Amino acid sequence: MKRRRPLAVALACHYLLEALAGHYTGLWTSGRDDALLAHPVGPTPLGERILDALETAPERLVIVSDGWDNAPPGLAGEVLRVWRTRLDPARRTGVVHLNPVYDAADFDVRRLSPGVPTAGIRNAEDLPALVEIAQFAEGRTGLTDLTAYLDARAARLAAASHRRAERVSR
Repeated sequence: MKRRRPLAVALACHYLLEALAGHYTGLWTSGRDDALLAHPVGPTPLGERILDALETAPERLVIVSDGWDNAPPGLAGEVLRVWRTRLDPARRTGVVHLNPVYDAADFDVRRLSPGVPTAGIRNAEDLPALVEIAQFAEGRTGLTDLTAYLDARAARLAAASHRRAERVSR
């Protein structure tokens, strides 16, 4: 159902990150440990979960949320602002926010913080590319690195397309 799609995307991202990451800790706003028991319920303590995640000193923090920071309002954005400006100005921890909910009023996805790259995510399989590209939006690398990344990605896609075409023609 359309209204449950954001939760389904978040759940799929959870399992994808668990499979792809060397070390992964999934934290749900409900406080539950079992991702399959997650369900939408009123105000969410997103700021508290971000604090919990940052306490583990991750290399990268991926936040999948609808962008509604409402328990209390603004806490997640303030946590991210203070983290970035005071506690981690060297950007040792990469942070990216993925939002599966389109905000029709703004023709965009709702952001948690201006200092954190936010991308809309419709399908969980887009997660790896969105997280990788976010490092460029965050300013951790320059244009040369972005160009090299996109060239390498295009080459991989072309090679995969070529292999598929060869299999079909056989």
